[in-house]
Amino acid sequence: MNTEFTSSKWFLLLVTIILPLILLAVAAVLDAGICVMIALLVWIGAAFLVLYIPKSED
Repeated sequence: MNTEFTSSKWFLLLVTIILPLILLAVAAVLDAGICVMIALLVWIGAAFLVLYIPKSED
């Protein structure tokens, strides 16, 4: 397994921001339930917090 890719900042960006945004768009197009939409929005919000908090403590 390639650990260089999974430890890179691009992989982190993909998993925390881009993937949930794509899933949110697909859920909106497929008329998913409100629980799915809320779960994806919470995922995106938590990702922003996790990525922002370490930078603000410096």
